[in-house]
Amino acid sequence: MDTGTGRPESGMFGNVRRFADGSPRFHEGIDIAPAQPWRRDESPTDVVRAAADGVVAYVNRHADNPSLYGNYVVLTHAVAGFGTVYTLYAHLRRTARGLRAGARAAAGTPLGVMGHTPDFPLARAHLHFEIGVVMNVHYPLIDPQHGIWNGANLYGVDPCDAFREQAGRGFFDMGAYVRGRPVAYACAVDAPGAEIDFFRRHPALWRGPLNATGGSWVAFSREGIPVLGRALGAGERPAPAIGRAALATGRDWSVPARAEVLLANLTVRPGHVPGAAARLGEVG
Repeated sequence: MDTGTGRPESGMFGNVRRFADGSPRFHEGIDIAPAQPWRRDESPTDVVRAAADGVVAYVNRHADNPSLYGNYVVLTHAVAGFGTVYTLYAHLRRTARGLRAGARAAAGTPLGVMGHTPDFPLARAHLHFEIGVVMNVHYPLIDPQHGIWNGANLYGVDPCDAFREQAGRGFFDMGAYVRGRPVAYACAVDAPGAEIDFFRRHPALWRGPLNATGGSWVAFSREGIPVLGRALGAGERPAPAIGRAALATGRDWSVPARAEVLLANLTVRPGHVPGAAARLGEVG
């Protein structure tokens, strides 16, 4: 589903959209248009179903809550050797009756009906679908309303890559996919590995024992997902002028705005709530 521009690719994953000032706006999922017979002046009837076996983690039935997801459902899926992955189904007209957190949902289980919540035009009704990882289980310290299921705490991969691998191999290996993502940038962070919640839940992405002291070196994919972490080596340290983290550009030390928020969210923990942390994330 396009964003109203007439360009179908604007509903795809990645830097497919722009903010009002023309800067790139990262879209962390794909927007799927109605498949059932539908006119743009009426509500679609498509039933949204679970993409894989999982557990219902979150159901938001209050579309006016401060989230651009509107009515949305999150499922979690255990991946052996990697950790927990989520799938997210947003902008629903309504969620399935009786759906509740903690319930098991087999692949194909009805989750709701496609819609256009919270408030975008009916003519653009669609399903926003994400596959990704949770950055930090301490995120309720920033947003107690949606907790860890706030969009700023959810980092997605391209669902089309998952669909292609599923079709070609019969399964999608999320762990291998994340480990194989090209590194877009790497940062020295003054939080020890043992204090970074993400690597406690995804230890296969950490090289060596989780250090209890000293800083960490974290490499990120273009999606913002940590793909590798390790303890800082001798002589390595975060740039003192930056404070919490520094981005290695090869020429100087700087922290773009998106990376600064990402790093703040990665390192939030009891006793440390960074001022740069974001309450509401990029959704679509």
